[in-house]
Amino acid sequence: MLRGAGFKESMTAYQPAVVALGMFDGVHLGHRALMTRLQEEAERLGAVPAVYTFSNHPLEVLGGNIRLLLDMRERNRMLRSLGAEQVISVPFTQEMAQLGAEEFIDLLMERWEVRGLVVGYNYTCGIRGSGTPETLKEIGMRRGFSVSVVEPVLYEGEPVSSTRIRLAIEQGDVVGAARLLKRRYSLTGDVVQNKRIGTRIGFPTANIDADMRRVIPAEGVYAAFAFVDGAVYRAVTNIGSNPTVHGEKLTIETHIIDFNADIYGQPITIAFRKRLRAEAVFDSLDALKEQIRRDIEAAATLKDC
Repeated sequence: MLRGAGFKESMTAYQPAVVALGMFDGVHLGHRALMTRLQEEAERLGAVPAVYTFSNHPLEVLGGNIRLLLDMRERNRMLRSLGAEQVISVPFTQEMAQLGAEEFIDLLMERWEVRGLVVGYNYTCGIRGSGTPETLKEIGMRRGFSVSVVEPVLYEGEPVSSTRIRLAIEQGDVVGAARLLKRRYSLTGDVVQNKRIGTRIGFPTANIDADMRRVIPAEGVYAAFAFVDGAVYRAVTNIGSNPTVHGEKLTIETHIIDFNADIYGQPITIAFRKRLRAEAVFDSLDALKEQIRRDIEAAATLKDC
């Protein structure tokens, strides 16, 4: 039964390992501290640094509503770049949710010779969160592995967390979010056709089909960087419903400064630099065009945030 809850053979099965546990959404400053500890513990114990995580957020199964800071593949790539030699990402299921803490440890021990665990101060696992850092230490003492608990990383006196970063982005504070992430928050999607209003008024935009399961910044206008076909450009991104031209749905549209190419169907990544202003309704298209000119000038001359 336990193998069906997430066991998967690997070419390096049953290696000695120190395993970091968590969701790692965002791979923020706190997660980076955990990954540093993972490498230290793996070296101390002569083991492989590994991460055991989930391919979907547990709240999706437990009835919550969550938007993610990172695509899972990008998250796993970042974890490897921070020193994890193995990243095991399994589906979180109802069966997984019913496991006790000991049974969850059994899953890990079926895969590795677990010499140590690394967890955050607020980590829980098992049914009803029964596997706290304290209970994991008790299990480790009985079963022969260590448990290293990483204390919160503070920024401006408050713990860095995925929840705090989501809130900052949803409020439009992409500068604050970038400080907690140690990188600019970004969205990636294919360029799709929309009403082409930007083209008609002289400011063509790339309408991005972003993954709406991701955290979307607050409606408004942002200075951004656009990554297209290996090149990077300054850009202005509008998130909103375009009320001046009677838009009806949320769109993410980017005007790429000093760029003129047909990129429909191509992937584009938008990295948010700073929110320039809230979305507004203008009395005329001329007023809207003048504001867009000012937005472009502001984005073109903005110093790095």
